[in-house]
Amino acid sequence: MKFAPVISEKYDPASLSDYHLILAHEVVNDSNYASYYSNLGEEHTIILDNGTVENGSVQVGLVEEALKILNRKVVCVAPDFLGDKKNTLEASIEFLKKCNLPEEEVMIVPQGSSWEEWVECFESFEEVGGFRWVGLPRIAEEFPGDRGWIHQNAVQIHRRANGMNRSLRFHLLGIQHTIDEVEWAKHFNKSIIGVDSSAPLKAAAASVMCSDVADFRNLKDEVGYKKDLVFKVQNRIRELVEYYSFTGRSDDGS
Repeated sequence: MKFAPVISEKYDPASLSDYHLILAHEVVNDSNYASYYSNLGEEHTIILDNGTVENGSVQVGLVEEALKILNRKVVCVAPDFLGDKKNTLEASIEFLKKCNLPEEEVMIVPQGSSWEEWVECFESFEEVGGFRWVGLPRIAEEFPGDRGWIHQNAVQIHRRANGMNRSLRFHLLGIQHTIDEVEWAKHFNKSIIGVDSSAPLKAAAASVMCSDVADFRNLKDEVGYKKDLVFKVQNRIRELVEYYSFTGRSDDGS
């Protein structure tokens, strides 16, 4: 599994990972940020987040403008609202109908206030189609069975409708508590492509390693670039890239 650091391009994350999640409003508002990612080689996978969560609303035309600026292949995230099945479906289905992107370049993020609602939301998306990627939101860690349970449900629902064809690609959106909360994902490394987080910056600012954080929600949110943190941030990106690769680790995670 790959790790996508969600941080300023000034920390040079592409020197440590070929997997990235970037924000549409940052692409539009910051030419240096946009240039950094648009010039990466084809071996880099870039997920373009619509920024709905950060901005609190769907900004019409923002994603389209970001796509024009980047002028390269990306995986585009459809609009979603945390825990809100109804508004997520309305906004995302409209996006799916209008985006004119191949399904390999579209990620949906089903939402719900419970795992049952999340599954219902995913089933509605399955009826519409037009996507190949599925984002599993970090708030689902609070559901019984956490994200592992909704992943299992999504795979079963999709296979009942499609058999073994058109297998889905999953991405874990953020880290809720600790870096080992998605340890289960190592058993599904063919379908779960990666996880993103701003954890390296938060841990670096707190002068702790990511593995020592008991709950990332308790650390101060950090944004932007601080020159004095470059070494620490890159060190923690490297920590998570290596950790989530699960290279050489046994089935029990040791």
